[in-house]
Amino acid sequence: GKRSFGIVLVLFGLPNLLPIPGLPMLCGLVIGVVGVQMMLGAQSLKLPGWLSQRRINRADMAKLVTKADPSLRALEKLMRPRLASLTSPQSQRMLGFIILALGIALQAPIPFFGGIAPGLGVILIGLAMTERDGILLIIGLVVSSFAMTFTFILTYTIVRQIILLVLSGGGMI
Repeated sequence: GKRSFGIVLVLFGLPNLLPIPGLPMLCGLVIGVVGVQMMLGAQSLKLPGWLSQRRINRADMAKLVTKADPSLRALEKLMRPRLASLTSPQSQRMLGFIILALGIALQAPIPFFGGIAPGLGVILIGLAMTERDGILLIIGLVVSSFAMTFTFILTYTIVRQIILLVLSGGGMI
């Protein structure tokens, strides 16, 4: 229903908190699709067949939910509907752009910990949308801007070093 975007964002943001190579790319793809649909003004989520048939290991997801449960419960005590205009359907289009940017950030070639910061931004925005909490949304947007800046700088540095290494003839022993 109308809260499907927020719930899916939380579910696909959580796995990024684990340093599992490749997982942020898969989650980032789903998050990007969600962002595009939000930008287009969709009222509920519709995943393409090829994407909805992909599966995440149930044991890994159960382990992640078990680890995240205490934090989510504590956060849930603080969440409540406030500053509703920030989470309104009209605001959803702009949030879709930010979610798409976070989905792209999750595609960055940063091994192990690269998905943690964008994943946290996705989770906070998803929770804010689900609970219609504008204050939490603002926090999520601040975290997201940090995450995107961090991802851009780190990706730039990695790509630059690879280019310098290739141009210098490899230089590795």
